[in-house]
Amino acid sequence: MSRTSRLIDRRLAKALIILQALMIPVSALIGWVLKDSAAALSAALGALVCWLASCYFTWQSFRAAGARATKQVLSNMYRGMMGKFAIVIVGFILILSNVKPLSPAALFCGFILVQAMTWVAPFWASRLQKRV
Repeated sequence: MSRTSRLIDRRLAKALIILQALMIPVSALIGWVLKDSAAALSAALGALVCWLASCYFTWQSFRAAGARATKQVLSNMYRGMMGKFAIVIVGFILILSNVKPLSPAALFCGFILVQAMTWVAPFWASRLQKRV
């Protein structure tokens, strides 16, 4: 019996998760260079919240694949998006209420840096494919 081929290419999603994970220490380093250790911690926590939410969305979205599973794929994507939203909200509430000293600007900048990788990753991946 032959294995059915997956119609969804997960390589871009994996590349995005890896690229976002690499941005966590980068955001901390930028916060430390520009300000201090509180800004570095805040930027890293903001980046971590965004990365965790993206990991959950990716995991939920790519659980099912194929033309026969379209309703399941759509349901998983909705579930992933709602979970991502909840992770971000709960993460920010926990960080803003428990972490002292905190730099809110650095927290949101770290989050935005990692979120921006969702726009950069497709261009980066297409450039890598053109070279091969």
